[in-house]
Amino acid sequence: MFTIAVDVMGGDLGPRVAFKACRKWLANESKDSQLLLVMTADHQQQAQEQLADYSGRVRFVLADSVISMSDSPAQALRHKISSTMAMALQLHADGEADAVLSVGNTGALMALARQRLGMYADFDRPALAACLPTRQRPVLMLDLGANLDSSAQQLEQFAALGLAWQMMQGNAARRMALLNIGQESCKGTSTIKDAAERLRERWPEQFVGFCEGTDIYTGELDVVVCDGFVGNVALKTSEGLSSWLSEQIQREFQRHFWGRSFYPLLRPIIARLLRRFNASRYAGALLLGVQGMVVKSHGNSDWRSLNNALCFVHAQLQQGGQAAYARSLASCQ
Repeated sequence: MFTIAVDVMGGDLGPRVAFKACRKWLANESKDSQLLLVMTADHQQQAQEQLADYSGRVRFVLADSVISMSDSPAQALRHKISSTMAMALQLHADGEADAVLSVGNTGALMALARQRLGMYADFDRPALAACLPTRQRPVLMLDLGANLDSSAQQLEQFAALGLAWQMMQGNAARRMALLNIGQESCKGTSTIKDAAERLRERWPEQFVGFCEGTDIYTGELDVVVCDGFVGNVALKTSEGLSSWLSEQIQREFQRHFWGRSFYPLLRPIIARLLRRFNASRYAGALLLGVQGMVVKSHGNSDWRSLNNALCFVHAQLQQGGQAAYARSLASCQ
């Protein structure tokens, strides 16, 4: 039986969205999992009402406070030790939960996860990593915002974290690249060039050199490494573009008579295409590097995004969870 601790507070849309996502997930997911929902007492009645049909697979854990999006990591560590996020991570640290899902403050989550779970040996900082859709197989990209500035050594550590995750998934072909402004070896900052030399020396078979932003979605790479500032900008730009494309496709069909006429026939194809663009399908980002299974979802996640994030967490547990990842990481050292 897998147990997932969910910090239902801190999201832009409130806990009601998390309750709906949990209800949908419990209704459709296999019966091998249960949820620990961490919240403040004023939301317990609402949670009990919405999840009454699944009382045997849900337990409510009450916390004293909530970490807001404006709280700094230092404030979270000093003044929010009894918050919903801190308690969810502590449940994982104590072995009561196999994984944690949070929609809350990214900086606070990183700081509290380091404090409550600890880091793997020889790793300085955790990295946010997410699977992005491509023309072929998904690519794992990291860091996506946990660290705004990273040294060459830390980029090397991120590469190890990404390769270990791909190994855990059973992916034999692991092609890795550093995100840069060009593929030529002479381009980029001194940090990026230094990191490339480290990766080339350590993983000569996997490291293929630099990649540009246009290479991310070709499907030819398995791991793309970058610092959190670059990664977050690239991710948010991609999400904005996919949203715009989805709107344009639907608008064009509605603008013309023939488009409206054939739309009912083409609707299934269009729906599949739009689902590939929909960022809510890829709503879970792993916090790699901490000694646990921690997944962060968007702060503005709707219930579909959170449901998909729960499915993602469950899939990681089915792959062996934190224990399997630790073994993969050890083999990448």
